[in-house]
Amino acid sequence: MTKTDARLALAQKQRRFEWELAREEQTRTASKLVAGKTHDLLNLVQIVQLASAELGKHCSDAGKEFVADLTRAATDAQATLLSLMQVARPDAVRVRGPAVGAIVTRVLEEIRTAVEVDLHLAVSADTATSLTAEQLEHLVIGIALDAADAARIELYVRDRTIDGKGWVEIVRGAETPRGGDSFDLRSVELLAKLGGGELARSERRGGGTELVVALPAL
Repeated sequence: MTKTDARLALAQKQRRFEWELAREEQTRTASKLVAGKTHDLLNLVQIVQLASAELGKHCSDAGKEFVADLTRAATDAQATLLSLMQVARPDAVRVRGPAVGAIVTRVLEEIRTAVEVDLHLAVSADTATSLTAEQLEHLVIGIALDAADAARIELYVRDRTIDGKGWVEIVRGAETPRGGDSFDLRSVELLAKLGGGELARSERRGGGTELVVALPAL
């Protein structure tokens, strides 16, 4: 497989992931809109449940069937609302993901079939973030694809301590042409935010660009 073919395959893999990522983001956004009213809706459901229980004491057999259906519907609505609450608050609790160094080293084996990358790994063996293995892999793929036209990419992954808190920095340096729409960085920026971090980009002295993804370490 030529590097051009490998780059195309890598880009296709990234597009499929981005499509799934966009769907998940839409779900999170919709759920957050619902979350603001969830408590009020749950209160209404509880009122319906209490009213149904009271009505059931005074209804005929035919009426009790209707009340039973109403009670089941209220119970289903309650379960759905509770599920939406959990989806709407995924950032409240951050779960420790896999070791960063191992994931970056593994995904670079695939990336190097398409792009020349020099890795400078300076993280502890147990350094981790809240990103999953898949999210971290595609964050690195997006960083590489954004500079795929460069002759060579320098990738630095290192531990940092800022104000007493641990961070992971993924820094990419490359001689890349100016301009472009930075399409591949859109998913990188979203993944950085999902991990509680941020993405920054600047021009390097002597030409080229430097990109930094900073993620809180767990």
